[in-house]
Amino acid sequence: MKNIDLIKQVVVEINKQLKKKDKIIVTKNFEIFGPKSKLDSLIIVNFFIALEEKIKNLHNKEINLLSDDFFEKGLKFKYTMSDLEKDLKKKIK
Repeated sequence: MKNIDLIKQVVVEINKQLKKKDKIIVTKNFEIFGPKSKLDSLIIVNFFIALEEKIKNLHNKEINLLSDDFFEKGLKFKYTMSDLEKDLKKKIK
């Protein structure tokens, strides 16, 4: 399964919990973190935990996407779906 497909599956799960105006849209430029992000911290954490669990179940591999490094980078810059896809490619080999 491609990384973007994993992301899409998790987005569908998370979007069930969100109001229409807060829904996550899977586009390369959608900001998870950054000045144009619509997501609050709880949604972001839930999203990444769900993604990590899906990866563990499918690949039998534990990864940690929410490291201190990630938050420092995310708070200073924008972090998009495209960035997430690249990070997953590096961590799932």
